[in-house]
Amino acid sequence: MPKKADGSPVSLRVGELAELVNAEVAGSREVEITHMDVLDRAGPGALSFIRSKRFARQWPTSRASAALVTRGIEIERPAENAGRALLIVADADLALVQVLERFAPAPAARAAGVHPSAHVDPTATVGAGASVGPGCLVEAGASIGEGSVLIHNVHVGRDARIGRACTLHSNVCVLDGCIVGDGCILHSCVVVGTDGFGYRPDPQGRGVVKIPHIGNVEIGAGVEIGANSCVDRAKFGSTIIGAGTKFDNLVHIAHGVRVGRGCLFAAQVGIAGSATIGDGVQIGGQVGVAEGLSVGRMARVGGQSGIMRDVPDGETWMGYPAVPMWEFLRHSPALKRLIERRESGGEKA
Repeated sequence: MPKKADGSPVSLRVGELAELVNAEVAGSREVEITHMDVLDRAGPGALSFIRSKRFARQWPTSRASAALVTRGIEIERPAENAGRALLIVADADLALVQVLERFAPAPAARAAGVHPSAHVDPTATVGAGASVGPGCLVEAGASIGEGSVLIHNVHVGRDARIGRACTLHSNVCVLDGCIVGDGCILHSCVVVGTDGFGYRPDPQGRGVVKIPHIGNVEIGAGVEIGANSCVDRAKFGSTIIGAGTKFDNLVHIAHGVRVGRGCLFAAQVGIAGSATIGDGVQIGGQVGVAEGLSVGRMARVGGQSGIMRDVPDGETWMGYPAVPMWEFLRHSPALKRLIERRESGGEKA
C-alpha cells in the first residue's frame, strides 16, 4: 500500500480524486481508494482505468472499487449506493498520471555524505547534500553536484562531472571526462563513455586495429536513461544527448551521435555512429538508424524500422527499409494480396 512521507498509508475518497482530475462521478463519491491495480486483478479499495471498449467490458465483473474512464466510452454506470464509482474524464491516461503522482511512494531518504565503503579520490569534489553510497568509486578530478545521489557501486571516472540533483542507480558507470547535466536520472547498469565500435584493417594483414576514442559524452539537463543502455564516447569531440531527452531500457547510442532536445526513444533503439537526431524526435522500439544519417526535428519512426536514408523534419516513417508512412501504407495492401496469391498457389515462386 502506498505511504506518505510520514509513513502513514495513502487513502483518498472518490470525491477527492474527482477534484484532482476534474472528473464527473458516476456512483458514490464516498468510496475509499487505497491503491491502484489492473481491472482483472483489482480488489476492494483499488482504482483502475478504462481507455477502450475492451476494458469497459471487464468493468461489470471486476472487483475494483473505482475506475477512471475516458469520456465517450459506453460503460455500465454504477448506482450511487452501489459502493463503486466511475470517474469520467477527458483522457483516462492523462488523469492516471495525476493519480499516480499522488500514490507514488515517498522516495527513500539517502544520507548526505560518503559511505564508509565508498572511495572518493582526494582531488574529487562532492557537493553539499550529495550522497555517495556503498561501494561507489569517484576518481581523480571528478565532481559530484549538490544534492546528487549515487546509490550503490557507481563508478565516476577521472575528470567526469555529475550535475546537481542527479540520481545514478546501482552499477552506473560515467567514465573519464564525461559530463552529466543537472537533474538527470541514470538507471541501473547504464554506461556512459565506453569506446565506440571503431576499427581499421591491420597494415600487416593481421586482422584489425582498434581506433582510439579520445572524445567524451555530454548529457544535457533533465535526461533520463533506462537500464542497461550505453552511450559511447566520440573518437574526438563529443557524443551529445540534448536536454530533456528520455531513453527506454537497452538503448545504444554510438560514437559521435548528436541527439536533440526532448526526444523519446523506446527500448532497443540503436543509433549508429555520427548520426544526427533532431529535437523532439520519437523513435519506436527496435529501430536502427544507419551511420551518418539525419532524422529531422519532430519526426517519428515506427517500431522495428530500419532508417537507411535521411528523414525530413516532421515526417513519420516506418518499415524496413523505412519509407514515409503514406508510402508504407499504400504498399501494404498490395504486399498482402501478393502473399495471399502465392500461398494459395495462384502464382509460382
